[in-house]
Amino acid sequence: MTQAMEWVAYRGAPLYDEDGNVIGSIEEFFVETDDGPPVWAVVVNEADPATRSYVPMLDARRAEDGQGLQVSVDGDAVRDAPSTDSGDDLSGEQERQLYEHYGQNYPGGQTSEETSNEKRKPGLLQRLFGRDQR
Repeated sequence: MTQAMEWVAYRGAPLYDEDGNVIGSIEEFFVETDDGPPVWAVVVNEADPATRSYVPMLDARRAEDGQGLQVSVDGDAVRDAPSTDSGDDLSGEQERQLYEHYGQNYPGGQTSEETSNEKRKPGLLQRLFGRDQR
């Protein structure tokens, strides 16, 4: 799935961990470049609806139920990852921490100090669709 319209169809759908357990409902997607596929899904945590978890979309695929997506990360890793409250954006530092938490290289190879000085929010990541598209 590489086209934006393919991804938007999954907003509100369940996101499953690598074992098929529901992580939460997909709220939105983030991309690193304007023309790239989503690299993160923002998921509403069903146990705490005010919390938003960020889940890497690496190796994401359609779930067996045909209704949601399944990712190749463990649900515990998602629960332990940096998160935000509803309506909050990631800071550059939180963004860097997400990549580190999931063992991924931070794009551009910026150091923590360089990242924390950035004024961009959500940093390198951009929403696939603006918040007003909900």
